[in-house]
Amino acid sequence: MKVEEALADAMAANVAEVKAPPTMGAGVRRRHRAHVIRFRTAGAALATAVLAAGVPVYLAATSGPESAGVANGTSTVRVVTKVTVPDVTNKTLAEAQAALQAVGLVGEKATGYEGVFGQEPKPGEEVETGSTVRLFLVEKLPNALGDLGDGRTFGGITLGYLPEGLVWGKWSNKWSTEKAYGGGMVYTTTFDTPGAPSGHYDIQVYVHEGKASTKVENDLERDGVEIVEFGDERAYLANVGEGGEFGQLGAQEGSEPATPTLGLKLTDDLAVEVAMSPDRAERLGTEAVAAELKKIAEGVRAAK
Repeated sequence: MKVEEALADAMAANVAEVKAPPTMGAGVRRRHRAHVIRFRTAGAALATAVLAAGVPVYLAATSGPESAGVANGTSTVRVVTKVTVPDVTNKTLAEAQAALQAVGLVGEKATGYEGVFGQEPKPGEEVETGSTVRLFLVEKLPNALGDLGDGRTFGGITLGYLPEGLVWGKWSNKWSTEKAYGGGMVYTTTFDTPGAPSGHYDIQVYVHEGKASTKVENDLERDGVEIVEFGDERAYLANVGEGGEFGQLGAQEGSEPATPTLGLKLTDDLAVEVAMSPDRAERLGTEAVAAELKKIAEGVRAAK
């Protein structure tokens, strides 16, 4: 009896119409000239089960030192399965790990404490079952200014207008600009749609107090910014890149999304910057982005 016939008989005894790949017979023939095939009982049962389920990506006889059993008339079968990595961004760590476990993957936290904002491998990639997916979480958000209520009054300013549907993001921060400008403070908070994942934002507002307002003065003189007049005050309108570079609103250069930003000098020692998230900007379009930022800026007043 030929080797291929013996192999076919052994497989047919367990599952009908399931054929081993041609490479298996050739691998056994090179190592066993007596043309007698014997499978390990456990290995044959495993191959039968997974082939019947239609799960394996490939099935092949191993070769080399790891399959020394072939020389004694046995063969080792290695089964590899692959799955598509699901998108688990904007989920909590527990939710992301559960979603990955459901498809046979392991979720491992790489950074942060709050919601997942990135993952590696990326969504849609194919990986072997049991692979680890690294999860990148945002850092725990501070609330340095305490309970701001609706968030509209902070850092010495009041926001008279916000886009409909946005609510305070329930976090805030502040820092000194002593090293950068020789004094002054910066205060910031965000506004978002209800139920948005932690770390996400639609609108972020920065208040530059004292010498910190020099930052906006300098930005008003940058090349490439659009100058907007608000009564006696001037403001800049621009796309701000990840590296701090400024460009015309609507112009997208490089792989990183830019943040549409409007910077306004309210008084000699008070300035405000209003930034819009790149994903909100993409939904609105350039003209609507400019109109929304200007309307927010028009409603900014120094708090009494």
